[in-house]
Amino acid sequence: MSTRVAVLIIGCGIAGPVLANFLKRKGYDPIVFEKVSKLGDAGASLMLMPNGLKVLNLVGVADQVEEASTPLEGFLDQTSTGELLGLSDLPRSFRSKYGLPAMGVKRTDLNSKLKDMLAELKVDVREGWELEAIEETDRSVTAHFNEGRSVTGSFLIGCDGIKAASRKILLMKEGLSEGKPLFTGLTQTAGLSPTPEPLKDKACLRNWYGEGVHMIAYPVSPEITSWALTLPEGEGNEADWGLCSPKEMAARKETLLAKVSFWTDKSVIELIQGASRIIKFGIFDREEMRPDQWHSRRCVLVGDAAHPTSPHLGQGANQALEDCFHLSHSLPHLAPGKNTYQEDFDKLGPHLVDIFQAFAYLRQPRTSALVKGARAQGQTRVVTTGPEDCRKRNDKVATGWKDVETVAAKFDALCRGPFQDVPS
Repeated sequence: MSTRVAVLIIGCGIAGPVLANFLKRKGYDPIVFEKVSKLGDAGASLMLMPNGLKVLNLVGVADQVEEASTPLEGFLDQTSTGELLGLSDLPRSFRSKYGLPAMGVKRTDLNSKLKDMLAELKVDVREGWELEAIEETDRSVTAHFNEGRSVTGSFLIGCDGIKAASRKILLMKEGLSEGKPLFTGLTQTAGLSPTPEPLKDKACLRNWYGEGVHMIAYPVSPEITSWALTLPEGEGNEADWGLCSPKEMAARKETLLAKVSFWTDKSVIELIQGASRIIKFGIFDREEMRPDQWHSRRCVLVGDAAHPTSPHLGQGANQALEDCFHLSHSLPHLAPGKNTYQEDFDKLGPHLVDIFQAFAYLRQPRTSALVKGARAQGQTRVVTTGPEDCRKRNDKVATGWKDVETVAAKFDALCRGPFQDVPS
């Protein structure tokens, strides 16, 4: 006789719903907890690479994403004065090489699709539940939430992002105190705007490099472009961050326009002026966690909860999705009536920690390298030490594009995942 296994999933962003889908289909009873009382607008956009889209394809969402978006056709880097630093048609080959393209997507739209997916699967989603504490035994975990609520399950998965309560609690159990994320001194201001006519000729991920400022832009639909401007801004003040009110948006646009008013490509001005909503946020960093810190006896972390990363490589969501695939793949399939059901169920006993450990040691080297790469990219993009250092930065960026084979290998290392990394 089979026994249903409840899994407590903390966070209903991207990783949480995807894991709930995988586990539901493997015979588990996932419950998704989200601290926000009602999911709404979330950020501006995400760049989904083939590795992430492959995972979304497994849960039936990739086609929906592509219908609303525009696959990338190229990469284009230039300076604020219009000097071309690099141009590549590499993204055109992604579908034939990896089965899926790269494309930008509105974060809110993706979250909505994933939440609808959970409703179709009849997965229990509880909004307004904020994790406060965790208790573990050899065979169960109890999560304590705000308003005195508690739920017990077989195990818990923390998918609650860079400010994860799940990670904080696990570290506290080790006697470690984790402070606030380290502010890098950089902020990003992001918006969604009608695509300027000059940018419609080719769906590119574009970077503009200036002195003390960097801008990135890519399409998220045939008519809408997502953009983000990165600036150095003092100590940072979280009270001033988030979705800008109409009054704040006007002032913020004025600040941004002053930074790019002399740029050769006037599309950047059109993008800033055309945004109907703007979000400002700080860019944070965290100390790297050892793989043994990704889990405890009955809890495991995925995505930014385990390996928070700055946005400069655009791999945060993609690596979280890779985590979802590998963690799900490592857990036993609890098929009712299967003659090995009891054997599979017993794997979720005291030795579940072995599964979590193998997952963490598999994933940590890859995510660690990407976190360090994103950090280095951020330091390269925003140069504040004068024209000469900007020139050196530009030369370095341009040189990086000249070795075509190395560029292709770099993207291949990202895009070929996650299936080839499955342990035999």
